[in-house]
Amino acid sequence: MRLRDRTLLPKGLHLPAALVAVLATATVAVLALKYAGDSVPGRVDGHLDRAVDALPATGHGIARAAIVFGSPEIVGVAAVAVALVCLLARSPRAAVFAVAGPGLTGVATTLGKPLVDRTIGYSGGLAFPSGHTGGATSLALVVALLLAASLRLGASGTAALAGACAVLVGGAVGTGMVMLGSHYPTDVVGGFCTAVAAVLAVALALDATVVRRAPAPV
Repeated sequence: MRLRDRTLLPKGLHLPAALVAVLATATVAVLALKYAGDSVPGRVDGHLDRAVDALPATGHGIARAAIVFGSPEIVGVAAVAVALVCLLARSPRAAVFAVAGPGLTGVATTLGKPLVDRTIGYSGGLAFPSGHTGGATSLALVVALLLAASLRLGASGTAALAGACAVLVGGAVGTGMVMLGSHYPTDVVGGFCTAVAAVLAVALALDATVVRRAPAPV
């Protein structure tokens, strides 16, 4: 059965995915309210900063190099490339997912920054939520979910693959952004959670169209 005939999320994962999306949205909302209008790190940022500083020097170099994968240009080009592959595989719904997941994340992080108005550095750059972290996390989640669907993984396998990819890619990019002084650690958390909420929301919405089209049992 082709991906276009199946849901993006396997059976049994829709309710957990919805709960995770709600939790991620709530986390972003709480952090946004807490740090709205701030220009200094919070107590949580201090603890997380010390954890970043404790990383070995080689880890710092890898994290800095990973930042490029969260840039809007790279995320946009990669999302379009994944969408084209899905179209060649005759899976238009998967193609929409490949673009809409990172796209919604980008819109949310871009509009969220001036609304929260948290700044960092002497230039007063808008910081919350981290767009680079959100972009990289959303792309990693999309690719992982599409790969899991094509391999017909079950709920546990899909969750494990998606979670691992999101944490590894988003964590690497977010760590690099903190090291460069472009974001506070809680900005990275906000960007990560924004991506999780956006990608899962798009997947659930697209899956709902498949469920509605499914023939009723006789």
